[in-house]
Formats: sequence, structure tokens, C-alpha cells
Amino acid sequence: MEVQVETELQPFSSRYHNEQACMEALIAMKWPNGFVCPRCAHTRCSRLTSRRIPMFECARCAHQTSALVGTIFERTHLPLTKWFQALELFLLPDGISAMRLSQVIQVTYKTAWAMLHRIRHAIGEFDARELLCGDVKVNSDLYGCNPSRPQFSHPHASVVVAGCTVTESGELEQVKIRLVPQKKGDRQRANRHELAAFINEQVDVRASAVQSFLQAYRLYTPLRKVVREAWKSLKRTYVALGTKHLQAYLNEYTGRRRLRLTEGEETHLSGAEGTMWQKLLYIGVAIPAIPYRRLIARQPVQPLAAAS
Repeated sequence: MEVQVETELQPFSSRYHNEQACMEALIAMKWPNGFVCPRCAHTRCSRLTSRRIPMFECARCAHQTSALVGTIFERTHLPLTKWFQALELFLLPDGISAMRLSQVIQVTYKTAWAMLHRIRHAIGEFDARELLCGDVKVNSDLYGCNPSRPQFSHPHASVVVAGCTVTESGELEQVKIRLVPQKKGDRQRANRHELAAFINEQVDVRASAVQSFLQAYRLYTPLRKVVREAWKSLKRTYVALGTKHLQAYLNEYTGRRRLRLTEGEETHLSGAEGTMWQKLLYIGVAIPAIPYRRLIARQPVQPLAAAS
């Protein structure tokens, strides 16, 4: 999908036009109420500016740290301006491919691929901390079926379990889509054990009224539409997605959808209303980076029944 990068980045460029502006934004996000030593929790420090990345030395235990430690930016060799541009482009309606990102911010394809997967990993880990609660619907569904060609077989469709929180007005709020490994093709479906495992893992059962839909002809229609929209959105941006990293891309879609729906709501930014980009930066600061070796060696997700 072709994106109008120049138009999309104009407001961004005026805010974070240099490395210092990016670093100060990162420091403010990591320590919104002032420095806190990660070792002893002391709040006084000395700022050391002799290095490229500012270091903070605790006045009590002399431990040195930086705002990058424990974030997706840790141990990066790239300027923060490129990272901040990547975060902005990640939030385009259908995201951005690694090939296109490499062209826009002028890095190698391998670097762009790893950057995007660090962001996807952070979104997935952050999403795992927020369980579905309230009025919850759960579908046994398929990802990869073309809704405009229902008469055709879809042997490469992936079986998924999708869940959502429904508001009092009937709107879908938080959505989670989880792959069921080793099950492909439109003749396959998640069974009752796999639905139960999803509910145990992704739903706060103590504060929820859960309704499950197991049969293909009785699925909860609004949630089924979201799964179809996820397929169409990812298909517009990525040529082909293998099962090894498909869960990360599904996390990207649901995470971006969640950020869009909650834009303007109160966030952790000292009570301020947060934009999509501010919330994504917060996630990037809150979740440590996934090591590259672990990323490329990532195994397909374990069966849902095994996770319960």
C-alpha cells in the first residue's frame, strides 16, 4: 500500500526534529514524576551528559542508568529520530511494511523489519496485561477467508479464537484475536477446550459475563466483522504472512485499533489526554525490547489448550 509519507510526517517533524527533543520526550515518558533509581528507588540523581546517550547516576547508590534501559529502544544504534518516525508510521490506518519503512527512514530492510517487530512485540505484551472484562463475546473463527468469495474453499485460512468487550451501547471495545496452531483450512474450527483455554487466559472471569459462539453459523457478527477487517487491513499492507509471526501481526492490528478507539482518553501521562502516538510511546517505554535472536527463533504459539 502506498502511503503519503511527506503529508503524514509534517506534524511529527515539527515536534521531534532532532535527537535532543526525542530524548527529552523519552525521559519525560519514563519518569513523568521525576527520576526514580531502578535499583534503590531513590529520587535524586546527577545527569551525566558526556556520552551520546544521557546517563543518570543515583545520588544514593551511584547506580547509572539511562532512559533507554528496559524499553524497545535499549541497545539501539539508530538515532531516536528514526525510531520516532517508525512509531508514527506504524500508526497509519493499515500500518507500514518493512520494505516501505526502510525506504522512508533510510535504513536496511533487516533493520526496519526488526524495528517493526519490536513494536509489535511490545503491543502484544502490553495487551496481555489487559484482560477482557464486562460483557464478553468469544468466537471460534477463521482468519484468511475472503468474505466476498464465500463459495470458494480457503485451505490456507488460519483458525483463530477472537474475543471482545461489548459496551452498554453495543459497541465493540477491546478485541483480542489468538491463533490456534496446527489448525488450518476452512473446514477446521476451534473446539470447546480451546475456547475455554482462551477464556481462562484472556478474560477476567470474576468480573465478566462470557458468551461463547462455537458454531460457524452462530458467530457473534460484529466480532466476526473485526476478524474480516483485520485480514483485509493486513492484506493491503503485507504481500504474504507466514504462520511463524502471524500472531504478532494480529496483535498489531488489534493494538492499533485499541489505540485509535481510546485516543483522547486519560493515560499515564500525568493525567493528560493522550494521542495515539503518545500511548504507543508509553507502551514502547513500558515493555523491554525482544532480543533479535529470540525474535528470529520464535516458535509458533503453543496450542491454547496447552496454555490453560
